[in-house]
Amino acid sequence: MSERRWSIGELARASGVTVRTLHHYDRIGLVSPGERTPSGHRRYAEADVRRLYRVRALCGLGFSLDEVAVVLRNAGDDLGSLRGLLTAQLADLEARAARIEESAQRLRGLLARLAEAAMPEPEQFLAILEPMSADAGRYLSGGQLTTITERAAKLGGEAVETLKTEWLELFARLRRHLLDGTPVDDPAVRELADRWRAMSAAFHPADHRFEAATTALWEDNRAGLGRELDERIGWSGPGGAAEVVDYLRKARAAGEDTLEEKDE
Repeated sequence: MSERRWSIGELARASGVTVRTLHHYDRIGLVSPGERTPSGHRRYAEADVRRLYRVRALCGLGFSLDEVAVVLRNAGDDLGSLRGLLTAQLADLEARAARIEESAQRLRGLLARLAEAAMPEPEQFLAILEPMSADAGRYLSGGQLTTITERAAKLGGEAVETLKTEWLELFARLRRHLLDGTPVDDPAVRELADRWRAMSAAFHPADHRFEAATTALWEDNRAGLGRELDERIGWSGPGGAAEVVDYLRKARAAGEDTLEEKDE
């Protein structure tokens, strides 16, 4: 019985990874389709799928893509290395489950205080926010998180609040375009995507490692992050935050594709 083969689109749908991410992994040599059809189309084999699993699992454990490449070079494709990775991922999931349960207990305590008509102390809110922020460390390196914090501090509280207000305005305008059915390559949408990128650059470097990390963060946590954004903004109904972020990402991708075509 012959092994199955996947096209890039089939593998993207099966794994939950975007075609764009798979192209990026191919460009940097992390996961490449190892075979070609007689007509020249590239296909992923079972060994390539196992390698993709390793890449995504290591990213989920907090490794940068450069670190993932080093681990894969040293680990090989044997059962022992896969067993070790699965064990590490299980331990990570168990630790995350423990953090979630701890946060749930703290939330129950806040709800109990509210039931008593007593306002919880600020420290109790901060204790719940801390593990939420710590989860970003699974995707962004310590250096990347430090850069974001340092840039925010350098901007100052007033400037950061101004940027937040502008972000919210841009987000609302993107939502209106989404609900109106405006194509992502429309100039008005592209302009908003460019403005979003420019404002984001104030907090983090525009490099492929950061882009890959934030892409993985969004893809792995889309539903939860979308719900959290909806709650913070006060949105409900169609055109939720998750849909708007997807729309924004498509608009940015359309802009990058146009630039690549011009360069060619």
